[in-house]
Amino acid sequence: MFKQKILEDLKRVVEDLGYKSTDTVISIPQNSTFGDYTTNLALQLAKLESSKSKQSPVEIANEIVDSVMGQESSKKYLEKAEVAGGGFINFFVKPESLMENLQQICNQAAILKSNNEKVLVEFTDPNPFKEFHIGHLFSNSVGESISRLFEAKGFEVKRVNYFGDVGMHAAKSIWGIQKKLEKDQISLADLEKRTLRERVEFLGQAYAEGAKAYEENKEICEQIKRINLLVYISAQQYMEETAKFQPQADYKSLVEFNEKELGAIRAIFEKGRKWSLDYFETIYALLGTKFDFYYPESIVGEYGLKEVLTHIDDKVFEKSDGAVIFPAEKFGLHNRVFVNSMGLPTYEAKELGLAFKKHQDYPYDRSIVVTGNEINEYFKVLLLALSKIYPELSKKTIHVGHGMVRMLGGKISSRKGNVLTFEEIFDAVKSKLEVLLADFEPKEEREHLLNQVCVGAIKFAMLKHQPAADTIFDVEKSVALEGDSGPYIQYACARANSILRKANINYQSNNPHVDSHSILPQIMLENEERQILQKLEYFGDIVEEAVKSLKPNAVASYLLELSAIFNLFYQKHRIVNASEDKKEFRLALTCAVSQVLKKGLYLLGIEAPERM
Repeated sequence: MFKQKILEDLKRVVEDLGYKSTDTVISIPQNSTFGDYTTNLALQLAKLESSKSKQSPVEIANEIVDSVMGQESSKKYLEKAEVAGGGFINFFVKPESLMENLQQICNQAAILKSNNEKVLVEFTDPNPFKEFHIGHLFSNSVGESISRLFEAKGFEVKRVNYFGDVGMHAAKSIWGIQKKLEKDQISLADLEKRTLRERVEFLGQAYAEGAKAYEENKEICEQIKRINLLVYISAQQYMEETAKFQPQADYKSLVEFNEKELGAIRAIFEKGRKWSLDYFETIYALLGTKFDFYYPESIVGEYGLKEVLTHIDDKVFEKSDGAVIFPAEKFGLHNRVFVNSMGLPTYEAKELGLAFKKHQDYPYDRSIVVTGNEINEYFKVLLLALSKIYPELSKKTIHVGHGMVRMLGGKISSRKGNVLTFEEIFDAVKSKLEVLLADFEPKEEREHLLNQVCVGAIKFAMLKHQPAADTIFDVEKSVALEGDSGPYIQYACARANSILRKANINYQSNNPHVDSHSILPQIMLENEERQILQKLEYFGDIVEEAVKSLKPNAVASYLLELSAIFNLFYQKHRIVNASEDKKEFRLALTCAVSQVLKKGLYLLGIEAPERM
């Protein structure tokens, strides 16, 4: 809030001094001894022509400082402004001003700004017939956090899940299912009697078997290609019957088949699809994600295929070796196939259909798509192709590519040998936490707490880095109660709550429970108290930065710093048993920390346990 006041005062000063207006950038100093805010405004003005003779940045900075501190509005909240090296200006807010705004700072933990813009965030995007792996978990963590950040700024946000229910992966899995059922001498009905987790594991094993056979055996490869065509027909019929979908493509013309053969494929397709999607929902519930729209490839692929075929005549797409491509080489990128030689839409065509369908269902102002960054180049081609058909949708689409996740030292081995599943990483982290939280009481609440802290540990380990960076996941560090971990912040929040409970304060409301005016004359701030007030002041700025950059790690870093300062404050100073002139203020400070930590964790998709 003081950042905005400084901006307004600087704008007036620039005008009064006769300089041309310029965009003023105010930032948070990395070192708190350099003030609460800093700006390079003098350096910017030194580069502009003005009515004055040429001045150095330092001279301009001194002029600005004198003018700012001479304004009545600035005197109300600024203790001082100083010129630093090179002409930078550092601003120091009055401690009493920070205390007076404690209530407002705490309330920033609610909605920060209203906005009428509609935003779609697409993320997670797992494929039925395959297991939910660590890459999907990373995408979900980033996407859910971005969704909550935009909601905190008042945007209308809808979450989108785009899943691949058709394609070669489904065909490989169905071929594998057929072979495993035959080998194990069981029926599809027998398989359905198993637990959901066991059925999904069966699907994953079947996919691995089918993928291996596809690469090693030419005859099986052809069998799976045929199954793939039947999968598309099965999906089309299924969506027509269950979702009242009007087919956009004639897949039946691509292959000869009999109804018995198709019926057998469709039976496995429908069961496997449902088991996978039901299982994914159990994971979303655990992770705290609720999607508003679900888009299967079976539907959007048909829309995409129709768009591609429609735009061959106008040269947007071209036929090439029996397929249809987008000639991106003309634009400095690489050509991509949008319809393969079998006549089926590729991922690229499906993405075109998805963009169209999303906007048809929800006329968005912005569509944010979160995927692994291995498809960054592919996405550039996709957006270019989209710009030729729907230029406005292309402009509204933003791709956020996230890095890969590797396990430190291979401490967790995957059953598949190369891909870690969600359950493997979740179970590994939870087993560590079971030891750390073994003494937690009451026992009946322990399982819920374990899940809260486990999700927090995993998500934070991924979100503390910039999304585009590859992440090395260290199980030991992810659960550490001392260090840069989710549980460390959750514990700091729980500690603040414990203090407030001891003082009989209702910390559930956005109210720091203090009349600052009644205690201001009596308080001399300790260094740690001043640092907490300063850090609380930054919360809104950090959220703003995270939204603009689409980087939740800004919030993660902030929460670590606030937790560290609060823990130091807790260690050095009494709170509940403080002297009467300090007690009320310190409890208010603790309440504000509790609220901001809780809201900050929420923005990362992490729950804040009441007790730990």
